[in-house]
Amino acid sequence: MSRTDQQFKLRMPAALRAQVERSAWAARRSLNAEIVIRLESSFAQAAPSTNEKERSA
Repeated sequence: MSRTDQQFKLRMPAALRAQVERSAWAARRSLNAEIVIRLESSFAQAAPSTNEKERSA
């Protein structure tokens, strides 16, 4: 991630932000890095099931 990556504002409930902050702190990452890693992970997990649906169609 770099400063040239696109930026946007994100609203989230305070309790969820606190949970992500704790996870980021435990992993020694920034809040931004934690969010990006978790999003990338969720898309990586979703990809195989999407491919399976396409094969069976």
